[in-house]
Formats: sequence, structure tokens, C-alpha cells
Amino acid sequence: MSGVTSGAQPEGAAQQAVARARGAMVTRTAAVRAAYPHLLGVAYGPAPRHTYDLYLPRAEAAGPVIVFLHGGGFHTGEAGGVGDHGLPYLQAGGIFVAMDYRLVPDARFPESAADVERGLVAVRDEVRHRGGDPERIHLSGHSAGAVLAAQVGLHRSPGLDPDLVKGLVLISGTYDLGRQPEEVVDRSSPRYVADLCAGIEHLPAHTITVAGDCDFPHARRDAVRLAEAICALGGSAEQFVEQDADHFAANRGFVTPGAAVAEAVKSMMGLEAGVPASRRG
Repeated sequence: MSGVTSGAQPEGAAQQAVARARGAMVTRTAAVRAAYPHLLGVAYGPAPRHTYDLYLPRAEAAGPVIVFLHGGGFHTGEAGGVGDHGLPYLQAGGIFVAMDYRLVPDARFPESAADVERGLVAVRDEVRHRGGDPERIHLSGHSAGAVLAAQVGLHRSPGLDPDLVKGLVLISGTYDLGRQPEEVVDRSSPRYVADLCAGIEHLPAHTITVAGDCDFPHARRDAVRLAEAICALGGSAEQFVEQDADHFAANRGFVTPGAAVAEAVKSMMGLEAGVPASRRG
């Protein structure tokens, strides 16, 4: 999907791009469900959106886990349409989880981050019973999902073991929350951080940031800023620029088997290309 060079699109064109991208994801997700065992709508809390979809590799013994948080500006999006994002990791013997969280107006950020934390604890317990490795859980997200993942993975919470998340994949997030309106962000929350690139409290083993070359300018800039902030604190981070990709296509390398981003994510997870976890010593 081609983007515009300015990184911005007219409102109508942006809506059409979103609709096309979502339609393609639904089609690809159906193919993934036909090929891999899965559980849909697993509850992790009392709210209707406290659910996740769990995808398992065909190998009997599964390996590490990658959890994905959809985008949608904190207003829209659902886990049911992004099952295709797990294909590169399922092929290599990993477990893929697409997680929902409450949206505006039911929950503003960072309250929605507490949903993700609650979901991660539930995922850890679930994969332990399904042959997965609860000590190798990685968190990823696109757009609003990347903001949530950055909040959860880089800033401490009393309700989450800081070592639960072993690695992050952050795609097209905007981490300066001063740009967000009051309807989306609760600045009165004690967990509110104005800039997620500042005041980092926890460093996972590795973080991958991604933006499209035709992405929104602040998304491109923040991908660099966050990676540099992590490295300045002695952490490990790498940056990718998805070519010929606007904001809605910046996740292309994450979802495409063999792409540079997918290979980097598999390396972070400890998945060897083409070798199911059950066949490794």
C-alpha cells in the first residue's frame, strides 16, 4: 500500500485506506484460522472487551509468546481482525495472542493500559497449560496499540511483574501524549506520563521500533526518539523503516513471513527460522 510523501492523507483517503487494510486483514485472518489451532474470545476480565484470541502452532510443544495490541486511535479496532499478524511466528513454533482492551469512552488511556496488564497475567497462566513458555512473553502493538505496549513495557505498574514482558515491538506509535485530546487521555491519572520516551522505568531485554517511510511525521520521529532513549539508558533497541508504507501499512514487515522486521522479532523471541520449537534441543 503506497503512502503519500508528506505522511498525511486527506480524511476521506485515510478512511478508505483503513477500510482496505482491515478488509485484507480479515481475509488473511480467516486463512490463519483455517491452518492453525485457536481459541477465540478468551475472557480475561469482566468487561465485554476483556478478551483475547489465542493461536497455537501445529507443533505439540509451543515456544515463546507474542501478544499483539491493535490500533484504532483508542476509539476503534478489534482483535478478531488481526489474527493474520501471527503467521510468521506460528510458522516458527511460537504462540500468537491478539488482545482487545476497552476503548473510549469506556476507558481512557492510561486506564486501558491496566486492561493490557490484566490480560498479560491471564495469557501467562493460559500458555503455561498449553505447552508455551510463560517466561518468554513479548508485547507488540500498532499505532494506539504501540502506545499501550510502550506504557506497559517501559513504565512500572504495581499490578504487573516488570519482568513479565521480555521484549517489545512498537509500530507507528506516537509517544508524546500531549498531542492527544482529553477524550482519549486522562491526565489526572497517577499513571499518566506526558512523554513515554522520558522517565522510562523498566527496560525489557530488547525493543524494536518501526515506522513507515511515509508515516505521520510524529510517528517517524517518535520511533527514533524512543529507541535512542532506551539505548541512552543502556538498553537494547533497533529501528526499522518500512519502505513505501504509510501509517496503515507500517506493520507490513511485522506480518509478512521472511520480512526484515518479522525476522528480527523471531530472533528476539528465540525462534529459529523454519524450525518449530518442538524440534529444537
